[in-house]
Amino acid sequence: MELYRLFFCIVCFALLPLSAAEEPGGPWKEERSDENLSIFSREVPGTDIREVKATALMPGTIKEAVDIIFDRKNHPGNMPYIKKSVVLSKDDKCDVSYNIISPPVASNRDYIVRSCADKASSQETKLWWETATHPDYPETDANVRVKINKGYYIFRQIEPDKLLVDYYIYTDPGGSLPIFIKNIANRTGVSDVLESLEKTIQKRRKK
Repeated sequence: MELYRLFFCIVCFALLPLSAAEEPGGPWKEERSDENLSIFSREVPGTDIREVKATALMPGTIKEAVDIIFDRKNHPGNMPYIKKSVVLSKDDKCDVSYNIISPPVASNRDYIVRSCADKASSQETKLWWETATHPDYPETDANVRVKINKGYYIFRQIEPDKLLVDYYIYTDPGGSLPIFIKNIANRTGVSDVLESLEKTIQKRRKK
């Protein structure tokens, strides 16, 4: 266990300069550091919404994790806050989905994203997403439309049943929420998503 903790800390530290070089912004600030989860945030020039990223260790395989992310119909009940998820188009690598979320301290939001999985090797896959549009799902008064939403997972198989997960997101929940509430919600959402992913892997194994 102590070896995992040392390895985890080294990986978190090593990833910071690389991410800073790839994504222009201010210095990363550590928001949370547990045995298997570290969360960071930082300022983005021209906006008060902060980028958030995390590194987590969890049992599982790349296939299990990717299958869960693309299993849209079962996101309600598996992934936090999601009330509805509909696949609008799909190919071997990507899908476009429409989603409705019900945050705990705000009215319902909806968003459309294009998500794709890029397999770097048998031991690493990057699953990224970006905002999309669809003519059958225009913005309405029923939900607040999330217009800024991009991010990625990088899943690394470091042991046969051990994943190292990097998670990055930059999103503005929209609406009239105070900025500090939006930033708190984004940080909380990151930990909720990763914890739900781990729980869902274990739940699916018991079926």
